[in-house]
Amino acid sequence: MRKPAAVCLVLSLSLFVLLLGAPASANGYGGGGGGNNNGDHDQGYNTRPAYEKPVDGLKADYYSKSCPEMEAIVQRAVRKAVGKDYTLAPSLIRLFFHDFAVQGTDASVLVDAPGSEKYADASKTLRGFDLIEDIKTELEKKCKHTVSCADILTAAARDASTAVGVPYWSLRYGRKDGTESREDEADRYVPMGGESVTDLIAFFQSNGLNVVDLVALSGAHTIGRATCESVKPGLCQRKKSGAVNARYADFLTRKCAAGGDDEYVELDGETPTAFDNRYYKNLMRGMGLLPSDQKMLQDSRTSHFVTAFANQRSEMFTHQFAQSMRRLSEAQVLTGDEGVVRRKCSVLE
Repeated sequence: MRKPAAVCLVLSLSLFVLLLGAPASANGYGGGGGGNNNGDHDQGYNTRPAYEKPVDGLKADYYSKSCPEMEAIVQRAVRKAVGKDYTLAPSLIRLFFHDFAVQGTDASVLVDAPGSEKYADASKTLRGFDLIEDIKTELEKKCKHTVSCADILTAAARDASTAVGVPYWSLRYGRKDGTESREDEADRYVPMGGESVTDLIAFFQSNGLNVVDLVALSGAHTIGRATCESVKPGLCQRKKSGAVNARYADFLTRKCAAGGDDEYVELDGETPTAFDNRYYKNLMRGMGLLPSDQKMLQDSRTSHFVTAFANQRSEMFTHQFAQSMRRLSEAQVLTGDEGVVRRKCSVLE
């Protein structure tokens, strides 16, 4: 059910300290997962904080009778696609986040119509639409008008993450698809890399997430790319102020001058295909590609989390990333009669 919930910063800190000392397991529900599920008991990372309330209408076994092959079909398609093109992994994670950013995960970003979110400036470089539609087509053959596009996108983002080394986490299903998609809302709500830490914290808290989630989910930038168009604005000023490493700024200037606005730059230039904590180590060296990333090191509300992720083993980051992705997947969702199950993800019912 779509209900905003604020999360206390003090609880965020205590939760993060708890997570750093917890056993390494990201399975949040003890069921509903595929063959990669490595644990049956809730402990450590599996413990749901007291302030997290279950979402009405979401269940681990939601499709156990109506479409028992749902997870296997999604996972098989995603792993095949990522195996052919590694860059689809970060693209699917990003597509999922963009959908979440506009009124929660309701598959509204998938709608292909003039004036929809897909045509917003914020969506210009999104990828993965065809893969999600292909999965939907296969599921319609197996289980007609049963599996929502929102659930498909959620599972695809999980499977894209695990395909590049993030620990498996189980999901609960039952999300419904939205009945509208507006271009202006995507441009209004989706963070684009220039926001202040205050704005980002407010955005996450308005969706029931916390500062730990903000810092951990930003770590998705350990893989993937950004265009020079999003990197160049303010780069000279960032260099002059010392907000970015001078040599790194010079490298970006040269690369973008040669390739133009459409040139891609790796978000993590050192280990761009490894889902590790190098992103945080780069921030410690002033090598954050996006201004909003580097600002997290400069703000006391987020800097200690950045430092902790940089100095701990990569596994501590990846487990928290999995936990935060699971929390994100249940934020502001539509369930029951609040939405619909589309027959095609790209077409509104």
